Amino acid sequence: MFRRNQPTPTPSAPAKPEAIAIDLTELATLERVLLEADRLRRYFYEGHPYYGMDLITVHDVIGLLYQRAGAASVVQPDQQRARIPLYRHEFKWLTDAITTMDAHPTSARRVPEARALHNRFNALLGQARAITHMGGTAVFDPDAPAPVVPALPAREH
Repeated sequence: MFRRNQPTPTPSAPAKPEAIAIDLTELATLERVLLEADRLRRYFYEGHPYYGMDLITVHDVIGLLYQRAGAASVVQPDQQRARIPLYRHEFKWLTDAITTMDAHPTSARRVPEARALHNRFNALLGQARAITHMGGTAVFDPDAPAPVVPALPAREH
């Protein structure tokens, strides 16, 4: 029934979190996109807030990102170099926002902006970094270099 000579399995090391580094302008764009999608959902679905992963609302996500931005500004006082961690699983919020805006033509002006941001975040995934915590808030090591992402080639029509 049981093998007695089988070695006891050892737990594997926990995976490092995949977080990309976004700057303050990308954070502001992400906030605009998420709030626009939330406004559309509330308007078309009778005022009910959208609950994503683990019953977290869009406003909770934005608050968490600004909390990380505050911690990033403490670690790196230069606003041009401050980088805010965004985990891979948090991309779902942007994907859901794009889906919502695609369904409602009234938000057509934000869709290209949201898609460009999503493409940029996916490009940054190749350079995802591990994070540290400062008072329970995720931050990047201030001595680590900022990721350099080559510009996407322009599409020819």
